[in-house]
Amino acid sequence: MKLLTKIQAAALLCAASCPALADGVDYQTISDAASKTGDLSRQALVMIFGDVVLTPFQPGQATLIGSLFALLNGVLCAVALVWFLIVTLKTLFKGGQDGKVFSAGRSMLHPVMSFAGFITLIPTASGWSLSQLVMLWAASTMGIGSANLFTDKAADLISSGMSLVVQPTAPSTRSAARAVFEMNLCKYATNSELSSLYQDGQARTALMQTKGGNGDYTTGNGSALCGSARIPEPSTGVIDSLFGSAVNTASVTTASRGALDTMQSTLDAAAQAYVTSYLSRRDQDSGTLADPETSIQNAAAAYETTVNNALNQLNYKDSLQSQLTAQLKTYGWISLGAWYNTFATANSKTNEVANAAPVTSGASLQGETGTGDLYHQVFTAYRSQLQNSTYTAPLGTQTSKDDGAALNATDSSAVFVSFYKSPMQKITTAIATNEFGTDADFSHQVNPLIKMQIIGDFTLGATETALAAYTLTLAAASTADNSVLGKIGGLLFVNPGAVVKDVLTELSTPFYFVMLLLFAVGFSLAVFLPAVPFLYWMVGVFNWIVSVMVGCAAGPMWSATHLGAEEDKGSRSAYGYIFLIDMMLRPSLMVLGFFFASVAVMAGGTLLNLLFGTGLANANADSIMGLVKMIGWLLIYARIATFGVTRVFGLQATLADYVITFLGGAGMAGIMGGLVDDVKGMFAAAGGGARRVPGLQKSPNSGSPKEDGIK
Repeated sequence: MKLLTKIQAAALLCAASCPALADGVDYQTISDAASKTGDLSRQALVMIFGDVVLTPFQPGQATLIGSLFALLNGVLCAVALVWFLIVTLKTLFKGGQDGKVFSAGRSMLHPVMSFAGFITLIPTASGWSLSQLVMLWAASTMGIGSANLFTDKAADLISSGMSLVVQPTAPSTRSAARAVFEMNLCKYATNSELSSLYQDGQARTALMQTKGGNGDYTTGNGSALCGSARIPEPSTGVIDSLFGSAVNTASVTTASRGALDTMQSTLDAAAQAYVTSYLSRRDQDSGTLADPETSIQNAAAAYETTVNNALNQLNYKDSLQSQLTAQLKTYGWISLGAWYNTFATANSKTNEVANAAPVTSGASLQGETGTGDLYHQVFTAYRSQLQNSTYTAPLGTQTSKDDGAALNATDSSAVFVSFYKSPMQKITTAIATNEFGTDADFSHQVNPLIKMQIIGDFTLGATETALAAYTLTLAAASTADNSVLGKIGGLLFVNPGAVVKDVLTELSTPFYFVMLLLFAVGFSLAVFLPAVPFLYWMVGVFNWIVSVMVGCAAGPMWSATHLGAEEDKGSRSAYGYIFLIDMMLRPSLMVLGFFFASVAVMAGGTLLNLLFGTGLANANADSIMGLVKMIGWLLIYARIATFGVTRVFGLQATLADYVITFLGGAGMAGIMGGLVDDVKGMFAAAGGGARRVPGLQKSPNSGSPKEDGIK
């Protein structure tokens, strides 16, 4: 009865939650999302199991797996029948002795569960049992469909201009938004005072009015000015007129003007509400003053989002981002792992966003504005609130001088005391925390994966350049040594070509050692590290395929556990239900793991950049830091970044197991769990080749003459 009660409670909960389904998601929506003909995961299931994925209750083309399942189900049916008869006869005999139909702990649900277990064992026309078809339905419809909904939603959000993380706004944009808010605050404070002064007669001083539109606003009364805001006209550069045609930025200008219109209307309403709340608070001791910093920051963020979308559309057709939505909606959720870099950089802000900030001017209250008392009172309250604002900016935001947070901010570089006291610490921090891969100078957000990839590219390029320069210099020296001038120089005084050649030859052993070491480091950073998201995604994909096959193979055994079982607690069939939930949720959890890892890497990389200088200064507070220590701390920084990337992206393969363990299940045995470490070892083996550099055996070793000079 316990199991029946819980089933009824679950059904009631599902019925009550139907109106709360987000975005109109229901079974039909999930089924439609799973029925994409180009979905790669669905095609993989069809390749493995055949037409039963599409038409489960109709006989279709015979497949190897379907034939084996039919044989398995027949064997299990025979075994289950014998077991069912034995248990039934034993129960009847015991019931006759006890004088009651059901023994202790059992009810009328017992024969129902046993009958259901036996029925779901019988093969259908396709050769599959009902329990296997339930498992396959959970994977092919619920699992794939729900994951496709997640993926389609993410692709649509990226196409609409949303980025992977919340990006900081440029100080110039925030300053412009603050000026617009203060312009409107000046207008409503002055107008409120003038209205109260002349409420018994006709006012001689005109009220403040905002005039203009389409990205050009001025607020004043003909005598005094509260401020202005406008989008400047784009200028045609001399270089553009001389060399080729300029890029058509009319769409960006139009978007900027529309964004300024939105900013003006939003902050105008916020300023009016602020003055009204202030008067209510002052005169009636009621009401609450809204946080103006939040309104200003949100208006600046909305402005930059609109402008950034317009900038991205300039080269949208030629970018990978334009192909992302089409391919994800065609190939389905399983293709998501191949698009990490595009997701990570999609709609990222650049310096052009900061350059597109509105041009503003402040208040000039030299004309007629009334007494100005209310104006000063409102602005005093406004600036006081800025100092105590509860607004929290996204991680990586640069604090500008007019931000409310600037009054309480501290300089993180103050831990170094001065450059002259700790120059190596400053240099080490500057090298380690250089924001490679960040296109916006106003953002401190760092993606360690992209940053390390760029460092790897630089390392490979520098190593190739050094190797080419060494080879060319050695060739030139050899040529000079064997030339007529070289022979004459050797007879008269000295042969410069021979000297250079001998020096380069003596330095060849350590030079090639360093070159091979740098090649190994650059190769790992430039090739292996960017492939980590895809590697872990493929680990999750293989685990998902295996879980589907395990679920379908274990379906008949799951049915068999219902024979003679009724209890919910400790029942042998309980894990089958947990595994059924696993098959429904695993693809969706893989998609969530992809995005969780993507944002966690950004947050971790930014925190590493912000805290590295402090950690370096405290670890070396009482010691002298030289070149060796600098190299060591740079290696520590690189190791933290690469190790963090490698581990965090494992969420794609492990998040599903973590979640399922909450339900009491055990995680899937990861058959591909060692893939990333194996690939990593392949790249690490390249560095081990430095021990076998030609010429190293000639270096003396005090320990043993048979060993080389490398420990």
